[in-house]
Amino acid sequence: MGPCPGNPYPGWMYQQPTVNEINSTLRAIRQSKSLSLSDVETLSEGRIKAVVLGSYERGARSLSVKRALQIAALYQVPISEIFGHSEKLERSNGTKIILDLRLINHRVQQEDRFELDKYTHLSRLLQKIVRTRQDWNGEVISLRTNDIATLTVLFDESEEKVLNWLERETLLLKIR
Repeated sequence: MGPCPGNPYPGWMYQQPTVNEINSTLRAIRQSKSLSLSDVETLSEGRIKAVVLGSYERGARSLSVKRALQIAALYQVPISEIFGHSEKLERSNGTKIILDLRLINHRVQQEDRFELDKYTHLSRLLQKIVRTRQDWNGEVISLRTNDIATLTVLFDESEEKVLNWLERETLLLKIR
């Protein structure tokens, strides 16, 4: 990790994604679209074999740029999402989390849900973030350091308590 050349933001670093992160991202995008490996093979009309995609996701096989472009097109996501570009500029000590938007939106609609107010506030904040970023997915969202700070203010709790609640409620898919 090192300073990003020509970076106008002192104190900010650019971190290249690791192969493991790219593999995990491939799996996360597929799962966020509720697709099995077999579903991908069917949708791609056999051009992307289930066993091959599974090998990419596990890191047992190297992913070519050509294949990454095919997968991105099939998933209808920008290629930068596979390589983690959208979230890589971050404070060097920053925490990033990935939340399950579908589950949050489902729970907001459960009128008898415990802590419904908390879910409602969380949902509104996330909708604002999605609109601001023009997010491609709608099923998962990555929160940056400043988004997490906003959550601590919204819930009037420490970052640790907010993260523990998100994890306890099974909304937290990943912490980086």
